Amino acid sequence: MITGLHHTGLAVRDLDAALAFYTREQAFRPVHRFAVADTPDNRVLLQLPDASSEVAFLQGTLGCLELLRFDAGRDAVRAERGVHSAGIRHICLQTAISDRLYDSLTGAGARAHARPAGLGTGHSYVYLRDPEDNLLELEGTPWAPADTTRPWFAHTAVVTPDIARLTRFYAALTGIEIHGQGGFGPHPKFDLVAGIADVRFKGAWLRLANAELEFWQYEHPATTAVAPVDAAAPGWSHLCFESDDIDADFARLVAQGVVTHGPPRDFGNAAVFFGRDPDGNIFEILQPGATARVTVRALLDEAEGRSVDDARTAHRRAAAPQA
Repeated sequence: MITGLHHTGLAVRDLDAALAFYTREQAFRPVHRFAVADTPDNRVLLQLPDASSEVAFLQGTLGCLELLRFDAGRDAVRAERGVHSAGIRHICLQTAISDRLYDSLTGAGARAHARPAGLGTGHSYVYLRDPEDNLLELEGTPWAPADTTRPWFAHTAVVTPDIARLTRFYAALTGIEIHGQGGFGPHPKFDLVAGIADVRFKGAWLRLANAELEFWQYEHPATTAVAPVDAAAPGWSHLCFESDDIDADFARLVAQGVVTHGPPRDFGNAAVFFGRDPDGNIFEILQPGATARVTVRALLDEAEGRSVDDARTAHRRAAAPQA
């Protein structure tokens, strides 16, 4: 069974610079850094002709980030990265409503087309481009607990040309139904946040234990299908879900006709396998080993994780329609 969203992967050209950027304001903290050898097994696992790479794993409040620098990525073609472009498009960090994180990241080389703005929800929103042009969302929340000192991981967003198909896929993969959906725009407030005139889009959300998956399909400008992503190509590269029974999840997904890179195999202190969603995005299923320190349960049990989870749970209950 899938227990949560373990991490999101980001392939980068400069690992040290990416580490310096994503650890600002204690958004994430390094856990370990290691090399991946170019072995036949690793080539199959990653579906790459050259698997040699260096990886930095970072832990945040309620979610993790995996930074990967592939030797093969030096010459990989970068995919289109417009807000409306298909693929794993951004991660979202939440804080109290404040420009502090925005100012810190823009001071470290991030770019934005506008400052944080509201959409009538009581929250603030802004899209940033990190120094390698990857999209990052910052969201200010009115319900942020007073005792939190760091930003926290809120969701990973996937943009798709077929939102109905992709949400069905991830509902089946996770065993969790979509909990919200709707259409948005045209309206100047959406244009300001997206940086696109007359933007129109559909959205949907899937809530896991520690974080959410967010899905978008843009109608103007239209999201179009793209070729399956190369794991070594710079940009947001994969979604990783934690499992408490990886062999059962592998058998279940194979029976459903899901494309995988092969069966589970040991990789460090975990068992993992990779696969592809209907859009060609890469997903990973990971079962932590018995001595693993970073698990979804551990993220939820940390003091700041508990504080944020309690506050957002109370906010969701207060905002839910009354029977």
